[in-house]
Amino acid sequence: MFAVGGATGSAWTDGELDSCELAIDPPLSREILDIVRPTVAPPGLPGLGWLDHVDSEPGRALELFVTGWHPEAVEPRAVGEIPRSIPPALADFYRLAERYPDILGGQNRIRSVGAVRPDSSAGFLVFADENQGGWDWSIPWEVDATDSDPAVWVGELGGAAVLEQEPLSRYLLQFSLYEAASTAPYTAALRNFPRHLLPVLGPCLQGVPLRTFMAPVAPTDFLVGPGIVAGVSPSYFNEDEADVWIGARHRSALRPLLELGLQWRRFDG
Repeated sequence: MFAVGGATGSAWTDGELDSCELAIDPPLSREILDIVRPTVAPPGLPGLGWLDHVDSEPGRALELFVTGWHPEAVEPRAVGEIPRSIPPALADFYRLAERYPDILGGQNRIRSVGAVRPDSSAGFLVFADENQGGWDWSIPWEVDATDSDPAVWVGELGGAAVLEQEPLSRYLLQFSLYEAASTAPYTAALRNFPRHLLPVLGPCLQGVPLRTFMAPVAPTDFLVGPGIVAGVSPSYFNEDEADVWIGARHRSALRPLLELGLQWRRFDG
């Protein structure tokens, strides 16, 4: 049997090819894949103890998740002087980013301290942006604001801002989970999966006790397991179906999902 590689995607900069993704057709069997790229047990998968803090100490939950998921920078990067107008939850996030700079985002982005400024109305402090500029996130801005955990607003380009369902401290945890699932080096994905079958994922994944992230623009809920984070969003054409994408920092963390017997659109495990 012969297999042929075909290009499925590429990235370019100034007319020069940076990278190219190849797909093998017909796909290799699981037995052959395990010979070509044997699974190696990771030194230790991130635990789920941070879930116990989500309700009472979201900042602590965020710190435990980040330190378990992301590698610490060899050389910390100073984020700069944090203005008094930055609420405590966001200030702590910036301090955490000095040691774990990846948490500022790779899909969407938390703005650098120097780029956080009031919007044109001077009523909101804009601090994060969607990757294609479709919307941004902001918090109410007042010189002498006393709200330590303000509401977060998501504003679509050319539209009115609407509320996120969680305040800033929990929003930052949601943001971090979304980035973990979206930018992980190893992924698995289900497309147009019947929503009533989502409990099938239960042996490997459990829900995060947070309300829906980006509900007004791109609703996403989160499931987690040892070393994996999953985002669940409604399918574009059918509200009774869902798209599920799962990220892992170690390929072997995805392996237990094989036991579920599902038809994966993509599976890197």
